Amino acid sequence: MSSAKHIYSIADNHAQTVQVCIDRLHQLRANQQLKRLAERLQKLATHAAPGDGEKSKREPGRSQI
Repeated sequence: MSSAKHIYSIADNHAQTVQVCIDRLHQLRANQQLKRLAERLQKLATHAAPGDGEKSKREPGRSQI
């Protein structure tokens, strides 16, 4: 398995875990925690979106979130 496929598989497993947590937070009506999590996930989604070919200025392995 290629490195990218392996890393994607790990991320996908964690995304499934996050989905379970979101579902449980909804059941608990934990709106403040859901809002904070939604903000964090939005930042991650923006960070994960493919660029326009421009090289990223961030260092590999360092989170900017």
